[in-house]
Amino acid sequence: MPKRVGYLYERMLDKEVIRSCIITGSRGKRKRQDVKEVLSDVDGYTEKVYKLLATETYVPTVPRKIRIFDNSCRKERDIKVVPYYPDGIIQQLAVYAMKDVLMRGMYRWSCASIPGRGNSCAANYVKKHLKEDAKGTKYCGKFDIHHYYPTISKQKMMDALRRKIKDEKFLNLVEMIIRSDPDPGISIGFYLNQWLANFFLEPLDHFICTLKGVKYYVRNMDDIVILGGNKKKLHRAREHISRYLETMLGLRLKDNWQIFKTDSRGIDFVGFRFFHGRTILRRRNFQKLRRNARTARRFLETHRKIPPHVAAGLLSRAGQLRHCNGQNVFDKYIKPIGINRLKAIVRKETLRRMEADHDTGEIGNGKDIRSCGICA
Repeated sequence: MPKRVGYLYERMLDKEVIRSCIITGSRGKRKRQDVKEVLSDVDGYTEKVYKLLATETYVPTVPRKIRIFDNSCRKERDIKVVPYYPDGIIQQLAVYAMKDVLMRGMYRWSCASIPGRGNSCAANYVKKHLKEDAKGTKYCGKFDIHHYYPTISKQKMMDALRRKIKDEKFLNLVEMIIRSDPDPGISIGFYLNQWLANFFLEPLDHFICTLKGVKYYVRNMDDIVILGGNKKKLHRAREHISRYLETMLGLRLKDNWQIFKTDSRGIDFVGFRFFHGRTILRRRNFQKLRRNARTARRFLETHRKIPPHVAAGLLSRAGQLRHCNGQNVFDKYIKPIGINRLKAIVRKETLRRMEADHDTGEIGNGKDIRSCGICA
């Protein structure tokens, strides 16, 4: 067993690190009132967080449950919300302290919620092997874990962390945070839990890589894709995976698992459908792109400015086309609007927001996190 790591709690007792994590964690949340309050006095809140940690008086807030509609999978989700101070900041610090430990030993193609390992990373992995090894990717197995977050055992999670970390003070802090939610499992919505959920499946990743018949394997959080040249071996691998999940991790696969010929329907994964020789947008993503383009065209036809959020959304959709065979879609829906026009709208809005933040002192007296480099 690798040597366990200690002194993680001490990593958080650095005021520069605390300050940097406050600013890093505020990105994308600066319209929230509680975040605005913290950003209006970054140095003051840095001192407050330092005292909470130094005196070990931090008590996690019981999370508040809200229901949202997740557009990516077209279903409602219950997420848990905590105040930015102190809970959101301390979760940022906890991830900063143990990120290197969690990354050590992590499977290279475990994607989602990890910097540099987003959807495009998983998509490139699948495309590469479909192109280079048609025989070894003739069949695909696609699985999903049933209610992953709510069925993770808090005790098993802490046992797994103790196999890597020996700092009891830090472990007690993490355990307090994950047990602050009285519901079973770990909370969807906690920044800390995104990392823990990925870490929890690390032994499964290494187990799948040892299975006969599995030539290629990639995971996007709890969405599993295996590729191989023999359908019977993939079925046996699926049985081993299911048994491992139940006996070792207390989880189970959804009943809608599939093992199929890759070119018969394509691999529906991370927003795309993959075939040998071509990659196309998932139907739902294509429909969203088309609707966004129609909205932008209506603004142009009525001689109105395209709103920044519409331009940003369409640019994001256009970015997906770079990772698939989407030139015809680009020419039909994006080109008539003009990619440079969309970029100019987004650029102008970004500059406006930066000036507004600087004028109101919401980014810590103009000091940007990138200049520090601690949590970037």
